[in-house]
Parts: sequence; C-alpha cells; structure tokens
Amino acid sequence: MTVIIYVAAIGMDSTAWLYVPKDCAAQQACKLVVALHGCLSNQETIGTLFVKGSGINEWADNNNILVLYPQTVASVIPVNPEGCWDWWGYTGWNYAVQSAPQMTAIMNMVNMITSGY
Repeated sequence: MTVIIYVAAIGMDSTAWLYVPKDCAAQQACKLVVALHGCLSNQETIGTLFVKGSGINEWADNNNILVLYPQTVASVIPVNPEGCWDWWGYTGWNYAVQSAPQMTAIMNMVNMITSGY
C-alpha cells in the first residue's frame, strides 16, 4: 500500500510517498527508513520509478520497514535546476544543520508517521 503525505518546504515537492508493507498495515510493529533520491531522480523527473523500482520496497516487505520517500523539485529560485537535495546551500547557510528547512520537513514527516498520524 502506498500513501501520499503532503509537505511544503524550501526546494521540496508538495507530496512525499510512504511505502507500507502489508504486515505494517496490519498493525505489526515496524521500523522506518527515509530514502532520498538523487539529482534528476525526483517524481517530477522520473515519476515513481525510484519509489517503485529501486528494490527498497521489496527489502522493506521482508524486514517490516516503512519507507518514506520525500521529494524535491527543480527550481530557478532557489537555484536547483536538477531537483537535488540541498547539499550545497541553496536553501541558505544553515542547509546542513538539524534545523535546516529540508531536515525539519523530513523530521516532521518522520514524527507524524511514528506518532501514528
């Protein structure tokens, strides 16, 4: 089962994907992994190819792990034409700290999922 989670943050798409293995959907205790795509590999560019074709979901099925797939977007301002995660500072000087916009958005998603949303 795949569920769409809505988010909004600098350089991020308005949706993310959550893969839920059947045992997890049946209320079995499961862990959570966050899978970040590479540049030019967001849903805007390749659709759900990374989400459905990376092999991570099959691994998650066998290990009772939820998989969160947050997404970026390509943009002119801030300068991110390839839809990369911010690893060089396009969201600001604090891009690599715990309080960075993308880090905060992803942790908010993790917290929502682990709290049972």
